[in-house]
Amino acid sequence: MAGLTIYIGDIFLAVVSTLGFMTVYTQIDAGTKRRLAQKRSLSRLAGSLPKLAYIGAILILLRGLEIGAPAEPYWLFVNLQLIILVYSNFLVQSVPAALGLQTLGLVLFVSTGGINWVTGPLYLAACLLVYSERFWGKRAAQHQLLYLVVPILIGAVFWLAVATEFPTVTRAGGIAHFLGYGWAYLALWDYEHYQRKDQQVLAQLTRDVQYDALTQVRNWAMFQRDFSTQYAALDAEHPNLALVALDVDHFKWINDDHGHLVGNQVLMTVASQLEAKLQQRDAAFQLYRTGGEEFAMILPGLTLSEAQTLVADCQKLLRGLVIRHATGELRITASFGLAMATPQDGSPTAVFKRADRYLYQSKTAGRDRVTVEGQAA
Repeated sequence: MAGLTIYIGDIFLAVVSTLGFMTVYTQIDAGTKRRLAQKRSLSRLAGSLPKLAYIGAILILLRGLEIGAPAEPYWLFVNLQLIILVYSNFLVQSVPAALGLQTLGLVLFVSTGGINWVTGPLYLAACLLVYSERFWGKRAAQHQLLYLVVPILIGAVFWLAVATEFPTVTRAGGIAHFLGYGWAYLALWDYEHYQRKDQQVLAQLTRDVQYDALTQVRNWAMFQRDFSTQYAALDAEHPNLALVALDVDHFKWINDDHGHLVGNQVLMTVASQLEAKLQQRDAAFQLYRTGGEEFAMILPGLTLSEAQTLVADCQKLLRGLVIRHATGELRITASFGLAMATPQDGSPTAVFKRADRYLYQSKTAGRDRVTVEGQAA
């Protein structure tokens, strides 16, 4: 009876501890995204490091707790490490990150004496198989429970091997730990399933998750995501990616002299006209509102001279706009900074900072100007 109570306790602790791990991971993920948005950083590495550090710290902590622990708590900590290591393949977004975590896990397991030259490569292969599940296609996406098949099989093989090789683990103990492993995975799947449903509802209720509520063009969060993706795709076949930063000249004066309603009208007109211009040229070109009167344009596939021509057309378009309001008419201009992304920039954030610097060169030079790679056009 006492043994049964211990096994039930092990199963319960495995599930509760796993959900606790995932709850903190979700909070770190959300907090990291908020900080990057506040800093206007586009770095994928900065977005991944806190989460990878958290997973690594938990794994090392569990290994530390194993040392000197009695048999049952020892194997519970091993089970938690296995759950986190295998499930982390669903959490990380890149192969290097997955390999880094699994290498850490392999080192920790080697330190227990439970890994050899046969089981080690088999473990890494199993984890890469779990990572590859994200590429299974539409059928797997429509039947999410299919994703659990491979991880649960890995858990079954692992605990069968442990129960066979280690006399401190009875058959009943091995079964109990596997049940804890499998139940933890079902709990994680259920947690993520309801979290996805909540996110879908939230996205339907708040369109400004992706679009600016006033101008109806994409917002800073979408710019961050889209430009990071475009920058990551730079290669010999797709070497050209132009980024334009712009803002409306004397916008504070417009707000102060004509009122915020006229200022809003200016922003809406600028956004709609530039969006139409870009879409007329190429559906891949996108406009974003990145701040108050600040906008950005991502122009993939254009050479420097082609991008410069398009920016000049946009400048001419804005010069010709007439904003009609209750007390009269208003004409506007804008300042532009144009930068071409290169792998030498090192990050999408560096490209954005260059374009932003060129924009302020245009403003310092008198406004209604275009600065191209540091030179007045």
